[in-house]
Amino acid sequence: MRLLLTFAGIIALLAVPYGVSADTQSDSSGQLSVTLDGISPLTPAADAAGVVAFDINDETLLFMLHEEREQGEERSDNGQMMTLAMADSTQADAAAGEKGSSNGNGTEYEDTENYRIADPLYYWNVSMYHVNDKFYFWLLKPVAQGYKAIAPEPVRISVSNFFHNLTTPVRFVGNLLQLRLLNAGNELVRFVTNSTQGLGGFMDVAKSHYGITVPDEDIGQALGSYGIGHGFYLVWPIFGPSSLRDTVGLAGDMLLNPVTYVNPAEASVGIKAYDRVNETTFHIGDYEAMKDAAIDPYVSMRNGYLQHRKKLVDE
Repeated sequence: MRLLLTFAGIIALLAVPYGVSADTQSDSSGQLSVTLDGISPLTPAADAAGVVAFDINDETLLFMLHEEREQGEERSDNGQMMTLAMADSTQADAAAGEKGSSNGNGTEYEDTENYRIADPLYYWNVSMYHVNDKFYFWLLKPVAQGYKAIAPEPVRISVSNFFHNLTTPVRFVGNLLQLRLLNAGNELVRFVTNSTQGLGGFMDVAKSHYGITVPDEDIGQALGSYGIGHGFYLVWPIFGPSSLRDTVGLAGDMLLNPVTYVNPAEASVGIKAYDRVNETTFHIGDYEAMKDAAIDPYVSMRNGYLQHRKKLVDE
């Protein structure tokens, strides 16, 4: 009889989440009363109020509640993986929606932080994404791996310091445009210190000896600080993801970069290519990890770019 009553109680509990109106109340006799709207009970007849009383002792009730709690804890163990899967699924759904609805009027994409950007050049952007993807795997990564094999890490770090010191005008103007005078002054101090004591910028003496660090700034961030939006999403060959606003900023950055004025033009391009290869040696594997984790890498890269730029502007 106790097993039968337990089974009847489980049926009553399972009926609650599926649209059955259930009100539980306990009295001094330890009975469980369940209201069943529109369902004929299989066990003792209901009274006038439609209440069926099951004689379930407290021990049985506690046992069933304990089982439910254990099942809930077991399901929560995979919570993080489920969240990641749902996020990627959302990205895939967004991509599928764009592919199905993209037209001359363009589409609008909203990321997880409710930050909107139009993507009217979706097919161009996807094509350029694949061009950059092949460029990375077929050329940039192999060259970077070969360079990494022959250049020790201290050498590559020194080269990175040199180019970072060389692009001081970009960060200096970016800070001035945002009226961050202290940061602009620190950029000048860093440039003078590293160019002299740091042997032309190959050593970051300002950071290692004096603790002077300044966050990277660029013209695109300065425009964003004025409240200027991205406009629309744009992917450039070689340069990668960008937007209308950041493309204007990129043009300004190039004008402020001393390497741009190296003659002949082929030498300027070669110097910038070497800088790109050197920096890539520190990030081999990052792009691969993103692609492996994403259902739609294009959407993931766009989402990551937007969030990264938003974080830089907010800082």
